[in-house]
Amino acid sequence: MEFYDFDQLYISGKFAHRKAVASIGVFDGLHLGHQHIIRQAVSEAKSRNGSDVVVFTFAQNPKMMLKRTQFNLPLLSLRLSSTLYESLGVDKVVVIDFSPDFSKLTGEEFIAKCCELFDVKALVVGENFRCGQKADTDVNAIKSFLHRYTDSAELIVPKMYRLTDGTEDSSTLIRTALMKGKMTEVSALLGRDYSLDLAHIPSRKNEWPLCVSIESFVQLLPPPGVYEAFLKMHSDRSFAVKCTLDDSRLSLAAADENGMEIAHLIRDGSYRYDSLEFVKELHTTC
Repeated sequence: MEFYDFDQLYISGKFAHRKAVASIGVFDGLHLGHQHIIRQAVSEAKSRNGSDVVVFTFAQNPKMMLKRTQFNLPLLSLRLSSTLYESLGVDKVVVIDFSPDFSKLTGEEFIAKCCELFDVKALVVGENFRCGQKADTDVNAIKSFLHRYTDSAELIVPKMYRLTDGTEDSSTLIRTALMKGKMTEVSALLGRDYSLDLAHIPSRKNEWPLCVSIESFVQLLPPPGVYEAFLKMHSDRSFAVKCTLDDSRLSLAAADENGMEIAHLIRDGSYRYDSLEFVKELHTTC
């Protein structure tokens, strides 16, 4: 799977004649609803031999940039998302820098640019998808003008993914549960445990138990409390840990007899941190 910058790809025209089934979205968290849409795109690509599965997404959440949401940190880092996209069958991810100039594009101008980057044979988006300045372009509007920019492309809008109680799965729902420290609920909404990217945290010798300032993280953190988690290393080894969060620090300690082994690996300097996967809440201040 490959990542590309939207603007650079537009200038180069590298894939202008490459057949693709495309999906567009912020995909913050890549929850079960997002996965449902992308799997539909993968299925459509298989029925159109030789078509790549292309995801157009954003380096920054437009709602955060425009201050249309109370949250200001993402649920998933770009690095961790790459593994998830690949596991879903995505071939290419095109990342959009939501700059002031980009935010001024109309929905039609944006879709037209996407269709210039690839030979789009189908466009797969969610029922509530909106784009363009002031988010005033919905799926009905796209359906009315898509034919102008690509040859015989089909707009495919899968039915909304809903939870067993009929609730729509959403990033807002996940964020709300996360901010309450309900990690088991978050895992159910994501379809996996919530992962915190640790790749940027240096694995210094003799630094165990690990203690890191919460300002070091670019993702949304649960509230102060104690959590059961797994520390994953770049070697793909993982260890059960107890994660303690307060207002300024995140600290990890071994949750079982593997504490000595973790300390040895860290002191040896041959292992690097990858991610922290929250399993469940043990005690929170909420």
